[in-house]
Amino acid sequence: LDEEVAGQVHEHVAGHVALRRVNGAGERRRVFEQRQGVLIGAGSEPIEYLTIEKFQPQTDGAAINQNSNSDWTLRHDTVTLASLIDFMALDETNPSSICTYSSTGLIAGIANSSYNALETSLRKRFSYGMAFLASYTFSKSIDDASSFNMTGSAAKPVAGENDLAQNPFDLAAERGRSLFDSRHRLVISYQWDLPLWRQPHGWYQQILGAWQLSGIATVASGTPFTVFDSNDVSQQGGAPEITGFSANRPNLVPGQNPNAGPRTAHAWLNPAAFQRITPNPDSPVQQFGTAGRNIAQGPAYADWDFAASKNILLTEGTQFQFRAEFFNLLNHTNFRLPDSDISSPTFNQILAAQPPRLIQLALKFQF
Repeated sequence: LDEEVAGQVHEHVAGHVALRRVNGAGERRRVFEQRQGVLIGAGSEPIEYLTIEKFQPQTDGAAINQNSNSDWTLRHDTVTLASLIDFMALDETNPSSICTYSSTGLIAGIANSSYNALETSLRKRFSYGMAFLASYTFSKSIDDASSFNMTGSAAKPVAGENDLAQNPFDLAAERGRSLFDSRHRLVISYQWDLPLWRQPHGWYQQILGAWQLSGIATVASGTPFTVFDSNDVSQQGGAPEITGFSANRPNLVPGQNPNAGPRTAHAWLNPAAFQRITPNPDSPVQQFGTAGRNIAQGPAYADWDFAASKNILLTEGTQFQFRAEFFNLLNHTNFRLPDSDISSPTFNQILAAQPPRLIQLALKFQF
């Protein structure tokens, strides 16, 4: 400390340290009491205070100065009395008044998963101007958590599930299909050098000849998602440091299939399969829904990306390449997941879709 800010240990009381601050002239100005790292004083003007970050008791009268070998660190700061009013009113005899508890999130590496699949492929290596690869996967993936903080602070589940357990004392109830579980997936990729006029002579042969076609076609069944309730019906609070939306789920109505719905953008699931929980303040136990995790089936996916390219020879070692690329060539609508919050006014409605057809033209000079 500089010469103007000097202090002396005055007394030690039950782990609290009373400091007497002295100005340069030696006049005693204020006595502060430290409670858990905050020094408190009287007065309405801003207070300069010292905080002992680490302290080992010494004998009374030991000087606090910059050259001391004692195990402590001092921080010099400023605080207003208004920010300390609540703290000064603490009642040490009542532990609940000392600490205001907020949400507590437990992150543990205890998740389990299993994946089983049949994978097949058919390949033709490049010959006679053609090559293709067809791959089909029949699979099932099961786990009790598929992501870690994938949604962040989003108000809606962008991945289709919450990474919090509805009931942290019943993790077995979280076992279900993985959010990326697509039962069937077929992918076909190809490349074909058209055999027309590979050695062009006329102008029309120059335009129509030596084209190459390529593309990737993908067809996959839908992935699952979880129907949840943004209202805290289980009375267990939220954990914003882990996720941004509720882990509560509704009840599943017996005899109703949640996936037997109209499957349209206006109503995807069977709404009669889910029943909201009405919180009962007199219930001796927390209320958890019977609907399982990821029991709802999302829309299927189909996409065909196509490209046509042509090399235009200029001189030996130089050429232009023209490319026309079509993403989602058939302009097929691939819906995103519906709103799965049963308390939302747009519940069960699909509000977004993946990009429509996109055409991209490119001209490249190669040398």
